Amino acid sequence: MTRVVEPPEAPLRLAYSNLACPEWSFERCVEAVGEYGFDGLEVRLFDGEVVSAGLSEASRRRADACLRESGVPVAALDTSLTVTTEDRGRFLAELEDLAGLAERWGAPLLRLFGGRLPASSPAREEALEAAAALLRSAAAVAERHRVRLAVETHDDFSSAYTLAELLDRAGGVAGAVYDSHHPHRMGESPADVLAALGPRVWHVQVKDARRRPAPPSAPAEGATDPAAGLGQDEWELVDLGQGEVPVRVLLGLLKATGYRGWVSLEYEKKWHPELAAPEEALPRQRQRLAEWLQALP
Repeated sequence: MTRVVEPPEAPLRLAYSNLACPEWSFERCVEAVGEYGFDGLEVRLFDGEVVSAGLSEASRRRADACLRESGVPVAALDTSLTVTTEDRGRFLAELEDLAGLAERWGAPLLRLFGGRLPASSPAREEALEAAAALLRSAAAVAERHRVRLAVETHDDFSSAYTLAELLDRAGGVAGAVYDSHHPHRMGESPADVLAALGPRVWHVQVKDARRRPAPPSAPAEGATDPAAGLGQDEWELVDLGQGEVPVRVLLGLLKATGYRGWVSLEYEKKWHPELAAPEEALPRQRQRLAEWLQALP
């Protein structure tokens, strides 16, 4: 079995995902790390487009030079790869390329998605087993490039307990990316998530959101938990501290439990163009994170 690659022993550091700045060049994204007081960059885009195995060699060399000259660390390289895919060959081929890119850029972690699961057994069990087997094969590829794999709390794996099922079946070869919003949508608190995933949380993404006003046909208040299971479209993304996602509580628990990885601001302007410009949003939210961290006991 592939050995587990342990998370690095480093103090908590703040990064931001360049989903926040789809209009910027890669070089400008890197420059903004120091300008706005972050410690590193979570890479999802190159010149506004999602990084994929098709990224040109010229673009790779531009990024090589920029990262080398700036000294800015890459906290994670975020992929679109989904472990419940039926095209295992394509998944592993693209993973090989992206793991090599992560190694080239010094990224310690590759983010994966879980994807979709059937609602009922035995199809659900079969899908989990197949995804776990693919993760084990993927971990062998990633190990050659000295990078770790982590699956995000997203899609049908938004619940930390569902993600824990997958990681258990995979035998400890991968970790978790804890996106603060999605488990909250499922009715799970930060304490629930950390209880389910524990030290397998290798990367944390923070964002805030609030529920959109319920339509007139919504069930009567008190009929069910209004937060549990709400879809992404039923939420509005907002600045940290303006919504209901308990990011401040999460930061306190991360410190109390000795979390040593990155905390990355994920401000999804790429997918939500109505959000504020990064020149406004990034320094404002970096300041909020600094205030919350400084106030921790």
